[in-house]
Parts: sequence; structure tokens; C-alpha cells
Amino acid sequence: MILIWLGTALAAVVLELITPSALVSIWFALGAVVAALCAALQLSVAIQFIVFLLISVLAMLIVRPVASRYLRGNVVPTNADRMIDQTGKVTRTIYEDQWGEVYVLSSYWSAVSLHHETIEKGTKVKILNIEGAKLIVEPLRERK
Repeated sequence: MILIWLGTALAAVVLELITPSALVSIWFALGAVVAALCAALQLSVAIQFIVFLLISVLAMLIVRPVASRYLRGNVVPTNADRMIDQTGKVTRTIYEDQWGEVYVLSSYWSAVSLHHETIEKGTKVKILNIEGAKLIVEPLRERK
């Protein structure tokens, strides 16, 4: 069983190395190593499996949040997300297949319609999202 657990640990490490996102399977490698130690102590296979699952889950729950902060990379804040949920005014008509322009928070942004519809110049719109350098908008519906 020791060789099986060490093989499992090795496979988890290799999978981690070839996966583009960080921290996918390393938890199982840690669980497999501890399970191999249990096998070396000649504990039952059931206990080895329980230890493997327990250590893997605990490592994921405890270490992942801390490690994610350090592995996140350089996040450059742009404050562009403050545009989301704001109201803007169309300054150049947005066509179903062509970008338009929206004035919001004292600046002009390229914009497209969420539902690929034409939104006429002068229409008030709600900014739903930002995709690259353009806003995703929908016409502001009048309340009755």
C-alpha cells in the first residue's frame, strides 16, 4: 500500500505541475503522503483511506485561502469596476453589430448592448459589466 499511496502522491504532483491554474491537486498529494505513513505503520486500508480524505480536505480548506493570496499574481486595480451599476448616457448610437459610446462618471467609454439591440443616442443606459475596454449596457427601463 505504501507504493500505491506514493504513486498517488506523485500523480497528484504531476497533475498539479501540468495544470495551468495553481492549487488544483496538491492537496491530494499531501493526503497520499500521510496515508503512506499510515501504511508504513501498518494501519488498516480503511483508516489509510479515511486519513487520505481527511488530510486532503483539511489542507484544501486551511491552506488554500492563504496560498491563493500569495499566488494570485499582480492584480492592478483600475477602479473601472465602479462603473458597474451606474447610469450613463449614449453619446454615439449603439448598433446590434457595432460599438457605440456611453458617457458615464465624467468619461466616455465604448459600449455594446447586452442583448445585441440598437440603442439610440441620448438613451439612458445601465452599465452591467466591463469586458476588456468596453462597457456592456442595457437601456434603462422607465418605472411606472
